[in-house]
Amino acid sequence: MDLFVMVVGASGIGDGGDKKYNYKVVAWTNEDDRRQTKIVTTNADPEFREVLHLPQNKAASFLNLELFSVNSADTDAFFCGRANTALPMKTNANVYRKVKLENLDTSGNIVTVGYLEVYLGLETG
Repeated sequence: MDLFVMVVGASGIGDGGDKKYNYKVVAWTNEDDRRQTKIVTTNADPEFREVLHLPQNKAASFLNLELFSVNSADTDAFFCGRANTALPMKTNANVYRKVKLENLDTSGNIVTVGYLEVYLGLETG
């Protein structure tokens, strides 16, 4: 069984200013099998439209997602936030989720920094 993850975009991240930023998303259910989207360059909220297939060879109940701002060579990354969401229970049915990206503020409190938009589905075969 494979987990179909389509990262559609992010909201509340880009400032809409003149400076462009590069973003990527890293997704995993099992720590040793991380997949990442292509890098998207934008000065507003990034749109990814990237499909990631995550093999489910180990039992998992949550999808973990992290958003990074990176340089164009992807050699230096700035962590923007982390999100997680429960995996769908039905096979061959896609669900849309807008999941909260969280990070720590300067006082160590968890704060919402934006949202990631994803479609999820369990595929057989």
